[in-house]
Amino acid sequence: MILCHCNFYSKTLNNHVDVNVLIPTIPDNDCFFHSLDEVYKERKIPVLYLLHGALDDYTMWLRHTNIERYAEEAGIAVVMPSGQNGFYSNAVCGLNYFDYITEELPRFVEYTFPVSRDRENRYIAGPSMGGYGASKCGLGRPDRYRAFGDFSGAVDPQKLEPLMVQMGFGFFRYDLIFGGSDKVTGSKDDLKVMAEKCSEYSEKPYAFVACGKDDTNNYSMNYKLYEKLKSCGFETEFFGGNGLHDWEYWDKCVKEFIKVTKSL
Repeated sequence: MILCHCNFYSKTLNNHVDVNVLIPTIPDNDCFFHSLDEVYKERKIPVLYLLHGALDDYTMWLRHTNIERYAEEAGIAVVMPSGQNGFYSNAVCGLNYFDYITEELPRFVEYTFPVSRDRENRYIAGPSMGGYGASKCGLGRPDRYRAFGDFSGAVDPQKLEPLMVQMGFGFFRYDLIFGGSDKVTGSKDDLKVMAEKCSEYSEKPYAFVACGKDDTNNYSMNYKLYEKLKSCGFETEFFGGNGLHDWEYWDKCVKEFIKVTKSL
């Protein structure tokens, strides 16, 4: 794999941003048996955008999972941006992370790397806060993504906020992002509302929803999202099994999600 660390100026965020990108290539040892034309042939590679969870950044997937090996085996590119703690949303008071992830970042990636520009070869996924973000991007821009993956997603901010405060994580600014977590339910930021709106489209992204049974805070809300997606006519599946809210479980999720995308 080729590993690229990119730093570029984002017009959407009005700041420089960091992104890690994995690009598949012929493994080093196999290069002995290929010409330069074969090694550097023109390609349009399927691409997976991998978001991170709260308190994390663009380095986490490489530090905590086997994503490089999974991507190489599948022959896909992987783009890993940073989203701060902004729930990948256009904040009421703050930055427009939804526009950055769905609009500007793909333009940068498709301009810079030999990846496909087709919806059929573009996927997005993430854990926890990134699960909410990936679902929001998939439901908000069904024209852009063939599939989205929600891994133990923080998909119901109103239900989640008091649980987070009880755990000592009371510093998330739901007020700046959404106007308050209590403003999400029933609004344009509610994933169930977005699913209903998206159900009107003839082409809907494949929805991969996952949560481990041991993730007591998030399991119920993710299963309810899966049921809502199913009732709205989405092609979807629920990946459960034993697992906590951690990277060990999300490593299994991304491996399975990549397998699913190859079969679509």
